[in-house]
Amino acid sequence: MIKAVIFDYGGVLISGGGGNEPAESLADFLDISVDAAAAIISALWGDYIAGKLSESEYWAEVEKLYGKPITKDIQDTRSSWEAVAPLPEMIVFIKQLRAKKYTVGLLSNITASTEETIRAGGGYDLFDPCILSCKVGHAKPGPEIYHELLKQLPNIQPEEVLFIDDQQRYLDTAHALGIQTVLAKNSSQIINDVIELLET
Repeated sequence: MIKAVIFDYGGVLISGGGGNEPAESLADFLDISVDAAAAIISALWGDYIAGKLSESEYWAEVEKLYGKPITKDIQDTRSSWEAVAPLPEMIVFIKQLRAKKYTVGLLSNITASTEETIRAGGGYDLFDPCILSCKVGHAKPGPEIYHELLKQLPNIQPEEVLFIDDQQRYLDTAHALGIQTVLAKNSSQIINDVIELLET
């Protein structure tokens, strides 16, 4: 029986996601290919998302790799609450799960700057536990962040946890630890799939 429902943020609570957004945004702004943008940021993204590089340190290193200054408007692709506010239907669904006494948590790869925006807007208020890569120093798909999640779910076994993410590689790690999973495609599909699993 599922006791805890754990959500990813990007691509689950909000549209987008897919894992290549930083490269796509950089490519669009710099008018270079996505592959070229990915090559610029890939070596640094893991440390940035895990909070091991500050925002200023990250962009300074990206500028070195790109060879030109990168303006603030390019860096702040998700600096507004409007860009990261959860979808209304997902908020309603999460509140319904909480009302039914499910533990509802979050497991998200997130940069420190976007985390600040989401927290200020109240985007994390409905989740406990709230496991954020930039806070715990580990990121998906590494197993450490999943172990941190399980540690914060006392008296709940891995098989009693359901994790929803829009990237299969992040679900694979969860599945290997015994956690049940749902691959997110859109909000209606997420809600329907979760309800079906909770009723079985």
